[in-house]
Amino acid sequence: MSSKELELKAVTTVFGNAPLWQTTRNALSVLELCELSEPPVVGAGSGQPLKVSSLPAREVHGADGLGNAGLPEPGLKAATDDAIGLMISKLASGEADTIVATGPLTNLARAISRDHDIVKRIKDIYIMGGAVFVEGNVTPYAEFNFYSDPDAADYVLNSEVAVTLISLDVTHKINVTEEDIEPFKRYKTRLADFVTGIIGYSMNFHKKYRGAAGAHLHDPLAVAIAVAPQLGQYERLSLSVDCGDKRGRVNIKEGVKNIRFVKDIDTNGFLKLFLNRIGGRIETI
Repeated sequence: MSSKELELKAVTTVFGNAPLWQTTRNALSVLELCELSEPPVVGAGSGQPLKVSSLPAREVHGADGLGNAGLPEPGLKAATDDAIGLMISKLASGEADTIVATGPLTNLARAISRDHDIVKRIKDIYIMGGAVFVEGNVTPYAEFNFYSDPDAADYVLNSEVAVTLISLDVTHKINVTEEDIEPFKRYKTRLADFVTGIIGYSMNFHKKYRGAAGAHLHDPLAVAIAVAPQLGQYERLSLSVDCGDKRGRVNIKEGVKNIRFVKDIDTNGFLKLFLNRIGGRIETI
């Protein structure tokens, strides 16, 4: 919303770091915080994975999925409870051609399954998920989003649609610190308080469990790659996702190399982009 390179047409919600009702409320609350003159439509999506049981990450993200931000009930309302239909309509009409997926891939898998013709309409899908050459963050094998719905992840990665994969291989190289967000604290606005609060919550979590001074920024990196692809270094791969005993593990396989895997990242370039864009939005409110 702070990047002229993107025009946000719709937000679809999914279970993940909180239940669906909460993630839908969170999306509406954050949009409201940004005080947009014409906010994008919001569609509530999948509350459960395709086959396996879900695993909310409440300890990582707080009871509300937003670092216990305590945002008030939003005045904005979801336009539909059929996020899959919303996604299909935006793509089929040509109004949208790009997807940035920062949660489990259940909505996207269901959209492709319902109307496979949308694959032809998708220019690129930027996915935050998986751990290819590094350890996972839920199990030694699996990253949270792919672990939450491995069947959906495997389906999407093997739909031969263009995918850019932003995995733990690069998100774990990003570390935002207290010093980075200190400038935001001089702004006494709800958005500034929210941004510093949610990043601060994550930093406290990482300090408690990893002894680290700072926090990883997983989802923002997926958006940054869409905005500024020159930040990344890439490798073409064909991938599958384990849906069995090693649930969520990413495997390299033979086949169509439709995955543009981000193998390295300009960490300083990303942090500069992230902090400038977020800071710019805070300054305008």
